[in-house]
Amino acid sequence: MKQYILFAVGLITLASCSKSFIDLKPVSNQTTSTFFKTANDFQQGVNAIYDGLQSSQTYGKSSYYLMEVRSDNTDISDRGALAGVASQIDWFSEVTTNPFLSDVFAGEYVIIARANAVLGQIDAAAIPDSSKKQFKGEALFLRSLAFFDLVRLYGKVPLVIKTESTSESLKDKRNEVTEVYAQIESDLKAAAGLLPAVYPNSADYGRATAGSANGLLGKVYVTEKKWAEATGVLKNVTGYTLLTDYASLFTASNAINSEILFSVRFRKGLTPSEGNSYFSDMMPFSFYVNGAAYGGSNNNRPTHDIAAAYEKGDLRFNASLDTVYATSASTTQKGNYVKKFSDLPGATNDGGNSFPILRYADVLLLQAEALNEQGYSTANGPGTAFYYLNLVRKRAGLIDKTSTDLPDQGAFRDAIFAERRIELAFENNRWFDLIRYSKGVAIMQAHLLKEYNMTSPVLSASRLLFPIPQREIDIHNDPVNFPQNP
Repeated sequence: MKQYILFAVGLITLASCSKSFIDLKPVSNQTTSTFFKTANDFQQGVNAIYDGLQSSQTYGKSSYYLMEVRSDNTDISDRGALAGVASQIDWFSEVTTNPFLSDVFAGEYVIIARANAVLGQIDAAAIPDSSKKQFKGEALFLRSLAFFDLVRLYGKVPLVIKTESTSESLKDKRNEVTEVYAQIESDLKAAAGLLPAVYPNSADYGRATAGSANGLLGKVYVTEKKWAEATGVLKNVTGYTLLTDYASLFTASNAINSEILFSVRFRKGLTPSEGNSYFSDMMPFSFYVNGAAYGGSNNNRPTHDIAAAYEKGDLRFNASLDTVYATSASTTQKGNYVKKFSDLPGATNDGGNSFPILRYADVLLLQAEALNEQGYSTANGPGTAFYYLNLVRKRAGLIDKTSTDLPDQGAFRDAIFAERRIELAFENNRWFDLIRYSKGVAIMQAHLLKEYNMTSPVLSASRLLFPIPQREIDIHNDPVNFPQNP
């Protein structure tokens, strides 16, 4: 899809200051029951769901603060920026009123609300069956993605799967994690059966496909440690290939390619803007390129730790980050910054890079991990764990790993963990990998000491989940059904 179109009628929007973020009652005079009539109406509704992914509350900005900055991959250059709230995320000192916590929570529920609006009307709609299947599949996929983010970040969250009134939303409870995952699995299975493998119209390229749904389902299964289910789904994710040139994955001109299963699409130069703020958020304070001077906040900045984690000769280093940048035509300065999303903006906050949610390289590494967890094997032919791992390494210009290098299950597990960090650097995977590998507390405690000489806070397992935004706790005022995280 060339761009995501804002749902002009304002069907679902952020709650007002007096309402809960999960109050999903339509706020315009035109409600879901009166708006949705034609296939074009539903198309607008689905486009509005995609639009939620672009939001600065989600993948436009705030998501990578909770998913990358929280980890040992990136940090904050300006500790005083935004009154220090970004630094709170980096240093595990966040308070329950931190706006990044509120933004992501609210932004994900906007996506869910818009999906529910479509799903609540689609079955009874008098539109062609082919359109009905596509729109329903897209809405289910996008709702699943939002719930997957929420449950990994906050743990138990309200499982809202229909449009609710204000009074109904105030009765929502924090559902068990197992309940949320069961819904995600169910929705993704349904979506995979409804969505096309490819779209015949090139204008629709970038929309969710059956491959998107199956790939995400496999990732969900791996997160749940359902290894056999994961391999069963992931082996059927076909029709994708690794690009020869890793760097070309992240150029604005190559957003649709054979490796991307799903991405958040951005496009610069449009009015109203459909671009992103990645350049201004991630570039150094004084940055000179192509004969012009730019300035950024240099947040989501690669740490010294990840810069040192690349193997010698790894082609992904120069494509992902740099440690020196030009400040003028004749001067340079040492300092780390992310290169993956350094598309020169057409205007302020108008970059054109898309943000990858799921790539085929991720699928390969997930498959290798799931196979190894079911039983270590020294085999290295097609379809084996070593084969999938080495496909990713070959593209990076690195030598194959063998059973001599990785002689047992534990060694192979550690190799996948390390490979995922480098292959998927700055793509919002590291924090979740730290958690599911049960390495988050130890690695982050060591990271705080090594990178910042910090001995406090003393981390515990409770810090692996973010607090529920205080506003939600206050509005629901129900310590039994809507408690704060420990």
